[in-house]
Amino acid sequence: MPKIESYKRQEVSLILLNIAVLAALFVVHIIFLFELGNPSVFLLLTLAVRFVILIFELIWLQKLNETVNPKLLKVHTQISIWLNIAFAFIASIFGGTADSHYSVLMIIPIIQAAYYFNLTQTIGIIAVTIVLTFLEVWIYFRRKPPVDFGEFFEAATVSLIFFVVGFVVWLLVGNLREEEAKLKESLSELKETQAKLVSEEKLAAVGRLSSAIAHEIRNPVAMIASSLEMAVKQKENSPLRAEMFEIAAQEATRLETLTSDFLSYARTREPEKKTNNIYETLEYVASLVKAKLAEKKIQIEVLCEKDLTADFDASQIRQAMLNLVLNAAEATVNQGRIKIGGQKAERVVKLFVENDGAMISGENGEKIFEPFFTDKPKGTGLGLSIVRNIAHSHKGEIILANNEKGKVRFEILLPV
Repeated sequence: MPKIESYKRQEVSLILLNIAVLAALFVVHIIFLFELGNPSVFLLLTLAVRFVILIFELIWLQKLNETVNPKLLKVHTQISIWLNIAFAFIASIFGGTADSHYSVLMIIPIIQAAYYFNLTQTIGIIAVTIVLTFLEVWIYFRRKPPVDFGEFFEAATVSLIFFVVGFVVWLLVGNLREEEAKLKESLSELKETQAKLVSEEKLAAVGRLSSAIAHEIRNPVAMIASSLEMAVKQKENSPLRAEMFEIAAQEATRLETLTSDFLSYARTREPEKKTNNIYETLEYVASLVKAKLAEKKIQIEVLCEKDLTADFDASQIRQAMLNLVLNAAEATVNQGRIKIGGQKAERVVKLFVENDGAMISGENGEKIFEPFFTDKPKGTGLGLSIVRNIAHSHKGEIILANNEKGKVRFEILLPV
């Protein structure tokens, strides 16, 4: 027995088909009144009762859920099949002719049996419909002799159609189920393969990251060790001794910065989103960097509507924009200009940082968001990676929107 949703879809389809066939047969009867005669009261009553039962069955099916007992579905299927057979037989008897067109209703239970039962059970249902088809002709001639054996020949032809339809449907359903089983098996294998690939990729990524971290840490540690080793060999007031200590201190600071940046990269938390004013956020970032930019006499300009808002984690977006502005400051010449801003576009809000420095080379442009990639002598290569992590945590993206001499622009795209 299929799962409940599949069962509901199948049964609803069969019920709608049953109703459509009932209506079509009745319309045919009305059109051919001159041949079939007026429908009897018993026929009208039979069709009405069947229609009402089918409607109630539809309502009952819609209320089914996953908690229903599978045995109840089996009982429903069997009752539905035998009810269809019974009503098809009764409608055929009251149809008005020996070869009543209402016998077509026998097709519905045959299709049901072919879908739900094995071949032996399906053939059993077909046999019952064939016997009833002949019985309907026999009853007709018992009431209205003499016997026309041509009608029995037509009943045999209809019976053959019943058998062919039942067998073909059973065969097709069986093939479909085999294909479905193969697809499920293939899907299971694909999921296992995907899990292995993901696991291997994670291990490879951890390996690459570990290698990069080791490489980045090794250099300042080596510099600290060699500087201290040389310093201890010098006289106490030696200028070289002081220089070596200074180098060791600088490399220790660099190592601390690298560690802090890595922790920021590795621990990007889920954002706590709420509605924030973008202009105020950008103004805050601009105020943080003014002192730093003043060293190179760089001007910073905020371009944003004062009432523009979006849903984001204010602290994370401030950190991301601050990283972009500091990167821009390093790439901007003395007395240059940096623009930061926000604007609403289709389904996104753009936060941008733009500077008038040199363009990023094509080769570097493809790698700038990779962890530990940097073209700066003292950079950690994690600034843009942190920005990308923050953008991704907001279901957004960061892009190099413009890259030409005098205009390099990064954009963080946040979904509205």
